[in-house]
Amino acid sequence: MLGISTCWWHNKIDRADRIIDEILQLGLEGVELEYRITQSMYQEMKPRLKSTLPVLSIHNFFPLPEGLGPEAASGDRYLLSSTDPEEHSRAVKYTIQTIEHAHDLQAKAVVLHLGRADMPSRADDLSRLYNSGKEYEKEALSIVDEQRRTRQATGRKNMDAVLLSLEELNRAAEKKGVFLGIENRYHFHEIPNFEEIGLILKTFRGGQLRYWHDVGHARVQENLGFLGHNDLLKAYSEEIIGVHLHDVRGLKDHLAPGQGEIDYEEMKPFLNPSVIKVLELNARRVKRKDLVEGIRLIQTRGLGTLLNLLNSSNVKKLGR
Repeated sequence: MLGISTCWWHNKIDRADRIIDEILQLGLEGVELEYRITQSMYQEMKPRLKSTLPVLSIHNFFPLPEGLGPEAASGDRYLLSSTDPEEHSRAVKYTIQTIEHAHDLQAKAVVLHLGRADMPSRADDLSRLYNSGKEYEKEALSIVDEQRRTRQATGRKNMDAVLLSLEELNRAAEKKGVFLGIENRYHFHEIPNFEEIGLILKTFRGGQLRYWHDVGHARVQENLGFLGHNDLLKAYSEEIIGVHLHDVRGLKDHLAPGQGEIDYEEMKPFLNPSVIKVLELNARRVKRKDLVEGIRLIQTRGLGTLLNLLNSSNVKKLGR
């Protein structure tokens, strides 16, 4: 199944129902609703989501909690890794609300950001070295090694908080028949890393926890020297519930397929037909023509079928 995240329409339209019109015109099979959808937008879209366009997945936290403006929307707005009881409680509360909405809309999965380890991040230093072509030189390799050691020494308390959160969320998801997809992250200090994915899946085996693979995040981690992109796919392919498809150029991700360096043919053996496949594209970096070409590329690679083939008349109908 091939769908698209509503994030591509961020600040592009003035009416929420037009998102549904455009997705249908693109011939896609469904939608992932993400955290920038407000309560009012959701109510506007909801009748047609139930009757016209399948919701494949929902990205936590959904919809945007009351009292927050769009600038505060984030999958990390509340941290499931927090050791602060009040923030932990809010993170679990709003995630359970997202699970309930997923059940109501018959979505198969909720995508979760799990938070981060409380440690100094050297992301800016690594980005500077990468952009200078020095990612394999001594300074960069030393930073990678130091970050690994720091993560191992300091991350346990945050991982314990994550496991505590997931215990409660797994129970809620079991009641509603919704899967929870734990997403690999862009930055090294974010949870889960490679080993933590395995620990979580083992801890909750038989429950509702699955792996959600973000193609771009994995490639950026590879470009910075932390792990190979396909390491995650090889290790956890049997546990994948869904995948975010986008392209990467250097450290810039969420590009349309075909705009960067990702080899989609290479990952195809790891993604069986039942895996939810969602295009997750940056609203500023991806123009309409890039989106259309990216959908065609994914289709030709056999990673998703379309309900209706794109044609020139449909493309012309799309909004700005």
